[in-house]
Amino acid sequence: MDLFHIEHQGKSARVTLRSLPAEQGELKATEKTSVGEVTALKVTNGVNVALDAASLKPDALIAADPELDLDAAGEVLEPESLSTAFYLPTDPARAPVSDFKQLDLVFDAQGQEKERRPHLTRKANISDVYPVKTGKRIPVDQALKQFVFRQTYQVVHEDGVTRDFLLAIARELHEKQEMAVLGAGAKGNLPLVLRDKGSPYRAFLYGEIGEGEKYKLLVLLSDQELKRPAVSAPAPP
Repeated sequence: MDLFHIEHQGKSARVTLRSLPAEQGELKATEKTSVGEVTALKVTNGVNVALDAASLKPDALIAADPELDLDAAGEVLEPESLSTAFYLPTDPARAPVSDFKQLDLVFDAQGQEKERRPHLTRKANISDVYPVKTGKRIPVDQALKQFVFRQTYQVVHEDGVTRDFLLAIARELHEKQEMAVLGAGAKGNLPLVLRDKGSPYRAFLYGEIGEGEKYKLLVLLSDQELKRPAVSAPAPP
């Protein structure tokens, strides 16, 4: 659950953004043995990561267990003490590498690499000083055909005032059967980033009105637009 700062027609409010509830709740099961409850722990598996499995011969596997490193097996790992490390696949010592650059690869509609650029570490911007603004409208059927939606979140009111605010937005979008494009930043033209170091998403606001003044307001996130590949010119005869 995250705070969501949204602006519409000059009015703004801080509301809640949460994941959609599951259609069926998860079944809570407790596993027990004769000595007590079973709990999950992260431990090392004892696999010999320095070994090239393709080079193993049947005789070596029959004579011993070169694929196992039993001295390193069973060590309990504390999540707080773990961090990401990068290794060179060709390094037999498996020493962590720190001198590297992260790149973002951009591909065109044909799947060919188009651009390489330095990776940007982004900061969450859905609850900044500058609210997320509603902008251009797109018909619902056009948006569903034009974009691939990766995630969906529900906008939830905090009190009566924010309920009236969100209800008015949902009613406007429902009656016009449109989605509103959302933008972050001072000018409201930046993609949404929900988490620090997260990915940027093009965001759309969908509204629906039900019986008894019930409303549904959803934020749909997309990172892919569907486009037809350019038609190549026919080869000369």
